[in-house]
Amino acid sequence: MATLTERWLRPRTPRTQFPPYDFGDPSIVGLAEARTSTVARIYHKGHEQAWDGRTTLDELSAKHGGIHFPEDKKEAFARVASVLLWGELAAWSISADLAVKLEDTPAKMAASSQVFDEARHFYVLRDYLWRAGIPVKRLGGWSRRLLVELLETENLMHKVVGMQLLVESTAVVMFRMIAEAKLEPVLTELLYYFERDEARHVGLGVLTLPDVLSGLTERDALRLWWFQTRMNLEMTFGGITLRHAFDDLGIDQGEMNLQGFKYHREILRRMRAEKPGTGADAASIKGLFQISRKGQDAFQEFFFPTRPRSAVSSKIFDTLVTVAEKTDRWLRERSPV
Repeated sequence: MATLTERWLRPRTPRTQFPPYDFGDPSIVGLAEARTSTVARIYHKGHEQAWDGRTTLDELSAKHGGIHFPEDKKEAFARVASVLLWGELAAWSISADLAVKLEDTPAKMAASSQVFDEARHFYVLRDYLWRAGIPVKRLGGWSRRLLVELLETENLMHKVVGMQLLVESTAVVMFRMIAEAKLEPVLTELLYYFERDEARHVGLGVLTLPDVLSGLTERDALRLWWFQTRMNLEMTFGGITLRHAFDDLGIDQGEMNLQGFKYHREILRRMRAEKPGTGADAASIKGLFQISRKGQDAFQEFFFPTRPRSAVSSKIFDTLVTVAEKTDRWLRERSPV
């Protein structure tokens, strides 16, 4: 019989596993769900915290006398919002895929709850942009490449790590920073709901992955590490192309990066707590991309320096910016219109 890890790496097709009759066996289900009851709570919490997107947007608009987004910031926000909007659409499709393919009931329930959240996020953010008179833009090349990789992979572990631990955690920080910038009152209050939902979505990865990761072979752990490394590079290049947009919005991209590092450390801490082990070598985080505090400090200082760059550092940074922007355009021009 395939192990949990094997089923995530190579999910079975409906032809071989449907219907899963053990879902109806009270002795088996009771034993399994006793161990994973916290995962099932994500589903129930989602129902408790569900909000009606149309009503909420209408009520906030009425409360603040309509949406009045600053004209001089619309173009910059349109660029940032394209990543958020199309990211929500991708997350909607990915969570629906997980709801179909994950085999244990609590995880399937949590993914199903996320489907409704992501659908709501997509249409509410799109409606907000329409009402605010902000154009819905195409994705940048690097951002699209990252999302397409997540949509296309059949490896459930890669899909959950990429979506729940990387993309969703980044979304939490972005929503928080945009809300704190107080660009427009309706948006500021609206993003509170988005951030709360996204934080719950991260929990699906935190609670389900430790058991899966602990069963990885060294080769599969290396594959997972390389998958995340590519995603992190794509996110870094995508972030470089948005640096002027964030500056125009008054959002400190360096601070956002620091919060991202902090949130990632918290995620790893929670995962170790789910399946206690030994520090960075804990089986519960086997194969996950990690960067030391010293490495994080070096990354932060290089991209967001607190003192003038040296001539060599400036040349390297300028080259990276040029590469990121040119390849982003190249990828974007080759994407479907």
